[in-house]
Amino acid sequence: MKTRTTAVLAVCVAAGLVASLLVFRRSASDAPPPAPDAPAAGAGVRVGVAISDHGAEQGWFLMASQDVARRTPPEDVADCRALHAWALREGALPVGDTAHTVTFSAEHRTTIESTYVRVVPDPTPYPAGQPPAVRLRCLPRPGATPPFPEPGEARFRVNGGSRPLTFEERRQVEPGVDARFDVVVDLTGTTGPFAYRVEIGIAEGGGFRMVPVNGGDDVLFATEDGGGMGYWPATTTWTMGPTRTRTDCPAATDPAPDLRAECAG
Repeated sequence: MKTRTTAVLAVCVAAGLVASLLVFRRSASDAPPPAPDAPAAGAGVRVGVAISDHGAEQGWFLMASQDVARRTPPEDVADCRALHAWALREGALPVGDTAHTVTFSAEHRTTIESTYVRVVPDPTPYPAGQPPAVRLRCLPRPGATPPFPEPGEARFRVNGGSRPLTFEERRQVEPGVDARFDVVVDLTGTTGPFAYRVEIGIAEGGGFRMVPVNGGDDVLFATEDGGGMGYWPATTTWTMGPTRTRTDCPAATDPAPDLRAECAG
């Protein structure tokens, strides 16, 4: 009798296991496939912030150390846009009202519903070395006038206020298709090089979160134009057409309004 009871119990347990496996397989097969646009686990939107090159082909000026100002760019740097990128890589700094490009990229298709932006000063000290004391200019041709942002176009100030703004424009991002927009930042209000950060938050998928900028390497540096109060800083001007030429002008104090500072080509 005991043997028969044991056998019956064994059969019942086996039947239960088979039924459980059948239910599991059916549940798995009936589950809907993941949506093709759903982000993979761990995927996210990447954010980059850099000095904008918008309009750089029309001319610009930055501040640079004497060492950087003396350098000669490679031969393939043939226009003001390319020289702008080279000068920033070499360590030249932006001044005044400066456009910054915010770039979104992702490995999945998504919609950024709104973007929060705040610009704040940062305590990181400027790296040791020569200060940016030379005005570095680029002109596409002799006599050209570099464009500047219109008065009042700056939406942010590094010094004297860190008021955040939210941009409500929706931006589509997908693999290989980035989304970009420019914001103008007022970098005036200091007498020397300083650090700052651009903080970015996004609304996506019904939620909001702050996102790392430049992979966490988010400290930017800027300075003020060294001119003013009757002083002209030393200036290096590259004129890119019809041939690439360089003109170096020494610093001048209280120059006459109609007197061009003595220059050495």
